[in-house]
Amino acid sequence: MRSPSVSIFERVLQEERERNVRYLNGARFAAVALFLALQLGVNYLLEHKDDPPFPFVLVAYCLISVVLFVGARQSARIAHLSALAVPFLDLPMVFLSQWLSFPFSSDLRALANFTLSLFVLLVMLSAFMLKTVQVLLAGCIAVSLQLALQFAAGEKSIGKVGGVAVLGVAVALSCFALARRIQMAHALAKEELQRERLGRYFSPQVAAHIQQTGLGLAAGQQCEVTVLFADLRQFTALSERLTPAETVALLNEFQASMVAAVFAHRGTLDKFLGDGLMAYFGAPVAQADHPLLAVRCALAMQAALAELNTTRVARSQEPLRMGVGVHTGTAIVGAIGTEIRREFTVVGDAVNIAARIENLTRHYDEDILLSGETARHLADAVPLRAVDETPVRGRSQPVRLFAPVRG
Repeated sequence: MRSPSVSIFERVLQEERERNVRYLNGARFAAVALFLALQLGVNYLLEHKDDPPFPFVLVAYCLISVVLFVGARQSARIAHLSALAVPFLDLPMVFLSQWLSFPFSSDLRALANFTLSLFVLLVMLSAFMLKTVQVLLAGCIAVSLQLALQFAAGEKSIGKVGGVAVLGVAVALSCFALARRIQMAHALAKEELQRERLGRYFSPQVAAHIQQTGLGLAAGQQCEVTVLFADLRQFTALSERLTPAETVALLNEFQASMVAAVFAHRGTLDKFLGDGLMAYFGAPVAQADHPLLAVRCALAMQAALAELNTTRVARSQEPLRMGVGVHTGTAIVGAIGTEIRREFTVVGDAVNIAARIENLTRHYDEDILLSGETARHLADAVPLRAVDETPVRGRSQPVRLFAPVRG
């Protein structure tokens, strides 16, 4: 099974190839048209002892270039075929044009060696197709055609060896540059995938810190965290009066506001829970003030819900109400799951207690409830009032409950 980064890399690479094909087709058409115009100007505007031959090869080359330039924009098949134009069109056309010029040249060796520079340029251009095999293919064809010209020009052996060596160096450098570019693109694709994954769960500051420090997220670690549960009240009854599309739109609008509040307070989004969510503070990056961050986040979430309700009332929609439970305790944070699907999450008693406290917001009719463990870390940063001390399922000792003082 291919990794997502490989799929992203292949898609980006294919898109880059398609762009390069369009650029090369345009550059080919412009270059050949210019060269044809110059050739016609030299042949028919300047005086010659003998009538120069009509450049049929350049005309044919120009017409094919027009077809590739226009056709590749209209047809994916032509675009795919034009990716092979350098080895199977450009190199043979340059060779044929130079070969037909031999009878009219006073220095055959100079003409053959000038063609070498054109072959080197075309070999380097073949690297724009981002396929090593095309560079090697262009190199092999260029060597064969160059040797044919040098044989016809009577080039010495040292000249032939030199021509092969120059083309070999061009192929090697092009392959090396191409390999480096592909390696860099692959690394960027992996980095982009990691950034996208981190961005789903972590605030931008935490995600950037994880990428910079290379934190090992797979290994579980035990640490103190503050867990926050938020849940809409009476959502089931509300959703029964909405269409599926309206329900999804409502949840998307609600969750967007809540996640923004979590990230604004450097929290980590653990998961969405239908009409609610779970978040935690203090991991994977340690935060000494994570209980305060969580409580301030809960207050910000209620403020965001109030703004959302103002908009909903203006649209003649029912206002929403939400309960938030917060608890501080020890938990295990790490990547949990199988090789096919893993989820970075937090597990432990602290999570269960926070969920129970959120459920108690309905019983006490409070928008926010926090445990005594969380309240103990706040000092006077947030005014609190005691609500109750109650037993909680799954815990032997009762839990003291506090609520922020309503301003």
